[in-house]
Amino acid sequence: MAGVRRSPVTPTLGQTVRMIELLRGKVEPGENDATKWLLLFNAEYSRKLGMPVFPGTLNLRLDHPLDWLAPRYQPSIIRFGQEGYGGERDILLLPCVLASLGRRRAFLWRPIHPTLGAGIGDILEIVADVKLRDTDGLTDGILVEIELDLSSAGAVHS
Repeated sequence: MAGVRRSPVTPTLGQTVRMIELLRGKVEPGENDATKWLLLFNAEYSRKLGMPVFPGTLNLRLDHPLDWLAPRYQPSIIRFGQEGYGGERDILLLPCVLASLGRRRAFLWRPIHPTLGAGIGDILEIVADVKLRDTDGLTDGILVEIELDLSSAGAVHS
Protein backbone atom coordinates (compact mmCIF):
# COMPACT_ATOMS: atom_id res chain seq x y z
CA MET A 1 0.00 0.00 0.00
CA ALA A 2 1.33 3.45 -0.83
CA GLY A 3 1.61 6.07 1.80
CA VAL A 4 2.81 9.61 2.21
CA ARG A 5 5.11 10.28 5.11
CA ARG A 6 6.62 13.47 6.43
CA SER A 7 10.21 13.71 7.52
CA PRO A 8 10.43 13.40 11.31
CA VAL A 9 12.34 16.67 11.67
CA THR A 10 10.38 19.81 12.50
CA PRO A 11 11.52 22.46 10.02
CA THR A 12 12.96 25.75 11.14
CA LEU A 13 12.67 28.98 9.21
CA GLY A 14 13.94 28.46 5.66
CA GLN A 15 13.75 24.65 5.75
CA THR A 16 11.37 22.55 3.67
CA VAL A 17 9.31 19.63 4.91
CA ARG A 18 9.91 16.65 2.64
CA MET A 19 6.84 14.75 1.51
CA ILE A 20 7.79 11.24 0.45
CA GLU A 21 5.30 8.84 -1.13
CA LEU A 22 6.23 5.18 -0.88
CA LEU A 23 5.13 2.84 -3.68
CA ARG A 24 5.49 -0.93 -3.54
CA GLY A 25 5.33 -3.32 -6.45
CA LYS A 26 6.34 -6.80 -7.47
CA VAL A 27 8.69 -7.45 -10.39
CA GLU A 28 6.96 -8.97 -13.37
CA PRO A 29 7.89 -9.77 -16.96
CA GLY A 30 7.48 -7.17 -19.66
CA GLU A 31 7.04 -7.28 -23.41
CA ASN A 32 10.43 -5.64 -24.19
CA ASP A 33 8.69 -2.89 -26.15
CA ALA A 34 10.42 -0.16 -24.11
CA THR A 35 13.81 -1.65 -25.04
CA LYS A 36 13.24 -0.76 -28.70
CA TRP A 37 12.49 2.89 -27.94
CA LEU A 38 15.07 3.41 -25.21
CA LEU A 39 17.75 1.95 -27.49
CA LEU A 40 16.67 3.95 -30.54
CA PHE A 41 16.51 7.25 -28.63
CA ASN A 42 19.09 6.52 -25.91
CA ALA A 43 21.16 9.68 -26.45
CA GLU A 44 18.03 11.85 -26.20
CA TYR A 45 16.84 10.14 -23.01
CA SER A 46 20.29 10.38 -21.43
CA ARG A 47 20.50 14.08 -22.26
CA LYS A 48 16.98 14.79 -20.97
CA LEU A 49 17.50 12.88 -17.70
CA GLY A 50 21.11 13.93 -17.11
CA MET A 51 22.34 10.36 -16.68
CA PRO A 52 23.12 7.27 -18.75
CA VAL A 53 19.98 5.26 -19.50
CA PHE A 54 19.92 1.48 -19.83
CA PRO A 55 17.85 0.54 -22.91
CA GLY A 56 15.11 -1.34 -21.10
CA THR A 57 12.75 -0.98 -18.16
CA LEU A 58 11.94 -2.93 -15.03
CA ASN A 59 8.23 -3.68 -14.77
CA LEU A 60 6.49 -3.63 -11.42
CA ARG A 61 2.89 -4.44 -10.59
CA LEU A 62 1.78 -2.04 -7.89
CA ASP A 63 -0.48 -3.06 -5.05
CA HIS A 64 -2.70 -0.11 -6.07
CA PRO A 65 -2.98 1.94 -9.30
CA LEU A 66 -0.94 5.10 -9.84
CA ASP A 67 -2.81 8.11 -11.22
CA TRP A 68 -0.29 9.94 -13.41
CA LEU A 69 -2.64 12.93 -13.59
CA ALA A 70 -2.93 13.42 -9.81
CA PRO A 71 -2.05 17.03 -8.91
CA ARG A 72 0.60 15.98 -6.36
CA TYR A 73 2.80 14.52 -9.14
CA GLN A 74 2.56 17.39 -11.61
CA PRO A 75 5.37 19.61 -10.24
CA SER A 76 7.82 16.69 -10.49
CA ILE A 77 6.83 15.16 -13.83
CA ILE A 78 9.24 15.58 -16.71
CA ARG A 79 7.41 15.79 -20.01
CA PHE A 80 9.33 14.51 -23.02
CA GLY A 81 7.43 15.55 -26.14
CA GLN A 82 7.78 13.45 -29.26
CA GLU A 83 9.14 16.49 -31.10
CA GLY A 84 11.99 16.62 -28.55
CA TYR A 85 13.33 13.19 -29.40
CA GLY A 86 11.72 12.08 -32.68
CA GLY A 87 9.46 9.38 -31.24
CA GLU A 88 5.85 8.48 -31.87
CA ARG A 89 4.41 9.43 -28.46
CA ASP A 90 4.93 11.93 -25.69
CA ILE A 91 6.51 10.43 -22.58
CA LEU A 92 6.02 11.22 -18.89
CA LEU A 93 8.91 10.61 -16.49
CA LEU A 94 8.79 10.89 -12.73
CA PRO A 95 12.03 10.98 -10.71
CA CYS A 96 12.22 8.41 -7.96
CA VAL A 97 14.57 6.61 -5.59
CA LEU A 98 14.60 2.81 -5.56
CA ALA A 99 14.57 2.57 -1.77
CA SER A 100 14.94 -1.20 -1.56
CA LEU A 101 17.65 -1.32 -4.25
CA GLY A 102 20.44 0.67 -2.62
CA ARG A 103 18.60 3.99 -3.01
CA ARG A 104 19.44 4.11 -6.72
CA ARG A 105 18.20 7.14 -8.66
CA ALA A 106 15.71 6.18 -11.38
CA PHE A 107 12.61 7.38 -13.23
CA LEU A 108 9.11 6.06 -13.67
CA TRP A 109 8.46 5.97 -17.44
CA ARG A 110 5.03 6.24 -19.07
CA PRO A 111 4.22 6.72 -22.76
CA ILE A 112 1.07 8.75 -23.35
CA HIS A 113 -1.42 6.70 -25.35
CA PRO A 114 -2.86 8.71 -28.27
CA THR A 115 -6.49 8.06 -27.29
CA LEU A 116 -6.30 6.99 -23.64
CA GLY A 117 -3.73 9.53 -22.39
CA ALA A 118 -1.50 8.81 -19.39
CA GLY A 119 -4.28 7.72 -17.09
CA ILE A 120 -4.18 5.33 -14.20
CA GLY A 121 -2.24 2.09 -14.16
CA ASP A 122 -1.01 -0.59 -11.82
CA ILE A 123 2.01 -1.46 -13.97
CA LEU A 124 5.06 0.79 -13.59
CA GLU A 125 8.03 0.84 -15.90
CA ILE A 126 11.28 2.01 -14.33
CA VAL A 127 14.18 3.50 -16.25
CA ALA A 128 17.62 3.42 -14.62
CA ASP A 129 21.28 3.58 -15.57
CA VAL A 130 21.74 -0.21 -15.35
CA LYS A 131 19.78 -3.39 -16.05
CA LEU A 132 18.17 -3.67 -12.62
CA ARG A 133 17.28 -7.37 -12.96
CA ASP A 134 20.97 -8.24 -13.38
CA THR A 135 22.54 -5.64 -11.08
CA ASP A 136 20.20 -6.36 -8.17
CA GLY A 137 19.48 -10.04 -8.84
CA LEU A 138 15.76 -9.42 -9.34
CA THR A 139 13.37 -12.14 -10.39
CA ASP A 140 9.62 -12.10 -10.94
CA GLY A 141 7.65 -11.67 -7.74
CA ILE A 142 10.31 -9.78 -5.74
CA LEU A 143 8.95 -6.73 -3.92
CA VAL A 144 10.55 -3.36 -4.76
CA GLU A 145 9.96 -0.14 -2.81
CA ILE A 146 10.08 3.23 -4.57
CA GLU A 147 10.15 6.69 -3.03
CA LEU A 148 8.71 9.73 -4.78
CA ASP A 149 9.79 13.09 -3.34
CA LEU A 150 6.67 15.24 -3.64
CA SER A 151 8.08 18.23 -1.76
CA SER A 152 9.02 21.37 -3.63
CA ALA A 153 12.68 20.60 -2.85
CA GLY A 154 12.37 17.33 -4.79
CA ALA A 155 10.57 18.79 -7.78
CA VAL A 156 12.21 18.57 -11.18
CA HIS A 157 10.79 20.68 -13.96
CA SER A 158 11.03 19.96 -17.66
